[in-house]
Amino acid sequence: MANAAPSDPRASEAETLAVLLPEVARFMACEVDGYEIDREGAIPPAVRAGLAALGLFGMTIPEVYGGAGLSLGAACRVVAEIARVDRSVAIMVGLHAGLGTRGLVEIGAPAMRARWLPRLASGDCVASFAATEAGAGSALTGIGTTGRLVGGDLHLDGEKSYVTNGGFAGLFTVLVRTPGLGGDRAQSIVCVPADTRGVRIGPEEKKLGIRGSSTVTVTFDDARVPLDHVLGTPGDGMRQANRLLAWGRTLMSAGCVGAARGALDATVAHVRDRRQFGTPIGDFAATRAHVAWMAARTYAMDALVRSVGDAQSRGDAIDLDSTMAKVLCSEGAFEVCDRAVQLHGALGFLEETGVPRILRDTRITRIFEGANDVLLLRIGAAALGDLTDSATTRIANRGLSVAARRVEDLVRALRRETGHVRDRRGIGAVRHQLLLQRLARALVCTTAARVSVERAGEEDQAVAGYAADLLADEAYGWLSRLSRADADEEAAREVTDRIYPR
Repeated sequence: MANAAPSDPRASEAETLAVLLPEVARFMACEVDGYEIDREGAIPPAVRAGLAALGLFGMTIPEVYGGAGLSLGAACRVVAEIARVDRSVAIMVGLHAGLGTRGLVEIGAPAMRARWLPRLASGDCVASFAATEAGAGSALTGIGTTGRLVGGDLHLDGEKSYVTNGGFAGLFTVLVRTPGLGGDRAQSIVCVPADTRGVRIGPEEKKLGIRGSSTVTVTFDDARVPLDHVLGTPGDGMRQANRLLAWGRTLMSAGCVGAARGALDATVAHVRDRRQFGTPIGDFAATRAHVAWMAARTYAMDALVRSVGDAQSRGDAIDLDSTMAKVLCSEGAFEVCDRAVQLHGALGFLEETGVPRILRDTRITRIFEGANDVLLLRIGAAALGDLTDSATTRIANRGLSVAARRVEDLVRALRRETGHVRDRRGIGAVRHQLLLQRLARALVCTTAARVSVERAGEEDQAVAGYAADLLADEAYGWLSRLSRADADEEAAREVTDRIYPR
């Protein structure tokens, strides 16, 4: 970065982050009480005002509309810093910066952008995204909310569940069926102002975690918006939604990185001070093994999120990479937080320590932005189609040559086993869910190991090498279980047939 020209946007963005991230850290440490937010079930207006003053609601909105125009990768750095202290606040900001506003930024009509983006950038208006429905779950193709074209308006009817930011949002980005725009099965993305007649906001849900995050049901009862509120090409909503979800998954993954760092910070402070048998528990080998695992997994999570941001900045498609990041980070963060509770001992079960809240707040991330069980099927199907991303990269890191060679061997093993699955199963492989999920997990671990080694600098080679080694072990474990997928599936069927006979 030191040799970059002043006009280089990467240099400018790095300078912005160098100023912004310490300010975000200071604000979160001094002005945000995560315990109070969890207890009250809401983010105080003063916190929202402070975030707005820092410009965080406009960080991904173009400068021409009053935002900072930061890239996805830079926004992830900010969200991770927020999540280090409080996940509810990070979700509010991350949802706004990604799913809430990205559609309007990328494919909104000029008049709509001019009208709404300045307000969204200032924080005067917070954005939301509404796609999920109680009867459809992860199957967005099965949504029932419908927009009927009547004259020059679109009339919306239906109900959206689990709408984040919904309780105070000023603008909703909504995925709806639009049979009059592109055919009977067509869907479109529509911007709906919260004050539109026919829009009803339900009460806040009572949740296990992220209690300060607003989560409501939104009902549309003949809610009418002009046709220019449709974002992009009418009827092309599913493809557009997948692009937006890639941003959303990546920002959510960044929040997982921040939560894991917060849990790791708390754990390190505790094991340094806590003494057993006259010795700090951090000196015990078993404790060191836990902390090393936590640090290594957090490093790998961050490396994978950063690689997605780099890909997006290059203009590459990030759907698969963002999905892998979501799985790795949501599961990794929960494991890191769970180990934090364990290493705190009895104190880890007391709310005032903050550790239980981090664990509770992390659990939802394996469900929203696509349930991991479903996303693994998509990753597995993608792996059967093409593995060029992981398989053609040769790692050049002399300081981690042993780890690099092991990862390269792993990549070849993954390609070989994937080829065997294709040869034996053909297209029928997509019907075997356990097989797909195991193949997907092997690909996720392989990709995370690769980017961990690629990103390592001199100061973090130890943790990067350890991360790559742990992930390689996991990947080989999943590959070894591919051959048992049919037997395991049949055994599960025999058990469940007794539990709920068909």
